[in-house]
Amino acid sequence: MGKFVDLFRKFLYLYFSINLILLSGCNPPDHAETQHNKSSAQLQQQFEQWKAQQNPKLLAEYYQFISQYLKHPPSLIELTTTRNYMPERCYSKRFAIPPQRYWKNVVNSLQLVEKLNRNEFFKKYTITAIYRSPELNKCIHGAEKSKHLYNFAVDFYVLDPKETNESDRKILLKKMCQFWKVEGKHFKMGLGVYGHNRFHIDTQAYRTWGKDYQSTSSACLKI
Repeated sequence: MGKFVDLFRKFLYLYFSINLILLSGCNPPDHAETQHNKSSAQLQQQFEQWKAQQNPKLLAEYYQFISQYLKHPPSLIELTTTRNYMPERCYSKRFAIPPQRYWKNVVNSLQLVEKLNRNEFFKKYTITAIYRSPELNKCIHGAEKSKHLYNFAVDFYVLDPKETNESDRKILLKKMCQFWKVEGKHFKMGLGVYGHNRFHIDTQAYRTWGKDYQSTSSACLKI
């Protein structure tokens, strides 16, 4: 009888162990992460298709021009692609090389972002928008005088919102706003604070704004 009980216990242990392994292996991946990876792959494919239709010499010249002013220049896809949210009908207009007369406009803004990174305001960031063509601006109903139209501005996010907790976000926001308050006038720094670690920086005028593009909504005026 004792041997039977022992065998039965071993059988139950083996049965539940196998089921646990099978269940853990069948858990569906995080939906948001899957969608993000799929979107990134699609964007990369679209970029490669657009790139293949461009003048390779012009692309290389633009990248080399920007690179000479920076220690860690952005990738070509970051320099030429708007990755901010937009309607799907605008996707084909999200890639563009700025007119050559605008190339140098963004240098000061990129250098300022690089300075903040070098001084460890944040360790990792991804640029989501620099130049925006008039066609894209019209498609997304962008501001008529947007600094992106003239290649002056840099939109970026620090890490992925899922990778930081609320306290880290508050610390980052406080540091960014403090820099803007203390050194912003010197750099003619425009700081847009969009939440979830997303920012806009340009060097055209000392000002700040929030999600609705109004100065009154900027978190920097409340800290």
